[in-house]
Amino acid sequence: MSSLTFKVVCEAREAKSLWEEFSPHLTIDDEWEFRNIFTSDLNLPFYFLVGFDGDKAIGLLPLQLNTLKGLSPKLLAMSQPYLEFFSGIDTDDNRIFLLSGYENRAPEFLAELDKPTILSSLREPYSFNDVTSTHYLDRYELDLTQFNNFDDFLQKNFDGISRQRLINRLNKISKTYIVEIKDAQPEDVELLFKFSITRFGEKSSFTMPQRQRIYHDLLKKFPIDLFTINLNDEPKAISFCIMHNDTYITLNIGYDYDIRDISKLLVVTQIQRAMEKGFKRFDAGQGDNGWKEHFHLKKIPQYKLSLNLPPTETE
Repeated sequence: MSSLTFKVVCEAREAKSLWEEFSPHLTIDDEWEFRNIFTSDLNLPFYFLVGFDGDKAIGLLPLQLNTLKGLSPKLLAMSQPYLEFFSGIDTDDNRIFLLSGYENRAPEFLAELDKPTILSSLREPYSFNDVTSTHYLDRYELDLTQFNNFDDFLQKNFDGISRQRLINRLNKISKTYIVEIKDAQPEDVELLFKFSITRFGEKSSFTMPQRQRIYHDLLKKFPIDLFTINLNDEPKAISFCIMHNDTYITLNIGYDYDIRDISKLLVVTQIQRAMEKGFKRFDAGQGDNGWKEHFHLKKIPQYKLSLNLPPTETE
C-alpha cells in the first residue's frame, strides 16, 4: 500500500473546485451553496485537506478554521480556534470524501490534523490511534414511498390509541379556531425569528443577526416551502422547509407556545405537504424534539470525534 501525501487548501476558489469534484451531490448537505450560506459572512478560513496517491487526488477532508465566530463555538463551548467541518454544526452526515478503493485511508487524514479539532455530525464513527468517535446526536427521517397517503401513514405508524389521541387533538384545534394553512411570503420569515426569541429569549440563535441572514439567503437561493398556520386570521405558526431533489427538509419551525398542540398540527401539515408535493423522503433534522420517535421516524445516529484538545477544554 503506497503512502499518501497531503496538501491544505485555503483559497476559496480552489476549495470550491475540490468540493464540486468530490461531493456526491445527493443531499442538500452535499451542496456548496447550501453550506457556504451558513458561514460566508463569518470569513472563516478554509482548511481543505486533500490526500494524494502519487499525483492523483484520492480524498478530501473539507474543514474550516473556526476563529470563535458564529453559533458553533457557543454550542461546543470552545474558547480557542479549532477546526470543524465546512459550514460548522448546521449539516448532517459529514465525512471524509474518499474515492473507491481508498475507503480505509481515513486515519491517515486524521493523522495530518495538528490543531484542536471537533468533527461533529459524522455519518459513521472514526478511530485514530487511541481516540474513537462517540455518539453525538440522532437525526430523523421518514421514507414516504411506503405510504399511499397521510391516512395510510397514520394507520402504519401509530397504534389505535395513539392514532385516535392525535386525531382528537387536531380536531380540538379545528373546533376551537378557524384554521387556515397559507403559503407565506419571504418577508414572513420574520415570524420565525419572533416566535423563537419569544420562546427562548437570549438562548435563541436568532438573537444573532448572522443567523437571521442565513434564512433570508436560503430563501433567495433554494426552493423553500414557507407556510403559516393561521388561527382566527392570525399567524400562530410558521414552517421553513427546503425542497431538494427527492427530499423535503424541515429546517426550522416557530409557533405560539401558548397554543396547545399547534406544534403537532405543524408537523402533520409538513408531512402532508411533503406527500402532496410528491417527495420520497421527509428529513426531520436533528433531535427527537419530543415527537419524532413517537411518530416512528427512522433514527440515524451521528458521531463526534475530538482531536488535540487541551485537558482544560470542555466540549
